[in-house]
Amino acid sequence: RKESIDEEDERQKRKVLVFSHYKDTVSWIQSYLEWKLEEDDRLACYRGRMAAVSGSEDHGGIAREDAIHGFAPITTGALPGTEDQYDILLSTDVLAEGMNLQQSRNVINYDLPWNPMRLVQRHGRIDRIGSSHREVFLRTFFPDLQLDALLNLEERVRRKLAQAAASVGVEEAPIERGAIGEQTFAETREEIERLHREDATIYERGGTEGAAQTGEEYRQELRKAVQDPDLRERIITLPWRIGSGMKKGDRTGHFFCATVADRVYLRFVPADPEAEIVSELGTCLRLIECIEDTQAELSEELKTGAYVAWERARQSIHKAWSFETDPANLQPKVRPLNRQVAAFMRENPPADVDQDRLHRALDAIETPWSRREENQLREVWNTEFAATGEKAKALIECVEAIGVEPFLPPEPLPPIDPEEIHLVCWLGIAGGGGT
Repeated sequence: RKESIDEEDERQKRKVLVFSHYKDTVSWIQSYLEWKLEEDDRLACYRGRMAAVSGSEDHGGIAREDAIHGFAPITTGALPGTEDQYDILLSTDVLAEGMNLQQSRNVINYDLPWNPMRLVQRHGRIDRIGSSHREVFLRTFFPDLQLDALLNLEERVRRKLAQAAASVGVEEAPIERGAIGEQTFAETREEIERLHREDATIYERGGTEGAAQTGEEYRQELRKAVQDPDLRERIITLPWRIGSGMKKGDRTGHFFCATVADRVYLRFVPADPEAEIVSELGTCLRLIECIEDTQAELSEELKTGAYVAWERARQSIHKAWSFETDPANLQPKVRPLNRQVAAFMRENPPADVDQDRLHRALDAIETPWSRREENQLREVWNTEFAATGEKAKALIECVEAIGVEPFLPPEPLPPIDPEEIHLVCWLGIAGGGGT
């Protein structure tokens, strides 16, 4: 109130956007706040001025568009005369992208997403050009007592899923970049811990590379789509090698989805022949992300260029497949410290540790580790001990406490010819106004 110049300015400054990952949590927050607003006179200004959004449907009797326009009529492009009705808007991540909600200056994250980029996207709803606020505020609830345990759990799940995916020959792990995700998760974890220390650099940099949207979110959209009988029929009857196009973003090129045996490969081939082909799942999906109302648009240049682009995509896929036909390429990349520790333990086996326990520890050491795990091992490695056997035993206990699982390399793939790579569909993308 002290910052406001009048009653209208005060109302704009108190607007708050509350995010939760789950629809049920949004409903619970709404019920709780309805009670709290009536009980606490300090919150009287918010009474009757709260709405919720959790998808394309009505929530609590308020239509999605009515809630959005009633919360931020100035910045969402609402029709002239639309009333400013709400000062609290509760939402799932359905509003985390593509919405101009900078009429508000407050974002509260009720739950902490695993992916810090989600926080950046949520914050981006209000930290935008056109905001009338000199400052915007982002607040996040952290599970202080359980945070470290939760992050350790996610790290273990990520690694096991990546190993399971590799063992059955899946190019992309269930968690994005999971097959090579130890470093990626280390970066993600460091971002979360910096946020916990109220270090806001992630918002200045726009997130980490490892914080791109995951393929699972798009799969969820597909699951929803196939629940509609008409959409399901249209999807499953699409012919092979079907193509289309659209204008989007600032990158021009061709997206391809292809299969080899039971594997699926995604590639984005830039129009510039000198530019690098994009193969990372999340980035490819981000480039073709659109909404139901996006207009199909394909220039003659993109249409004819699809043939050359497909040949480049097919060569890229063939190279990726061929890489996995060589067993030497499937061995884990062990960091120098781990190799040094493993050699020390082999030369100085502790007398009171049986061979099975020693071998399990060695198998775990000679597998990819995150930086955090490596730092824990380094602390023990740099500690002075009275005898080499004592140091070796302490290293084994450290490995067991960290809980790293041995790496199980997948079976090498059989060689294939490029003709065995089958095109499922393609999309021409015209960036920067199109070609």
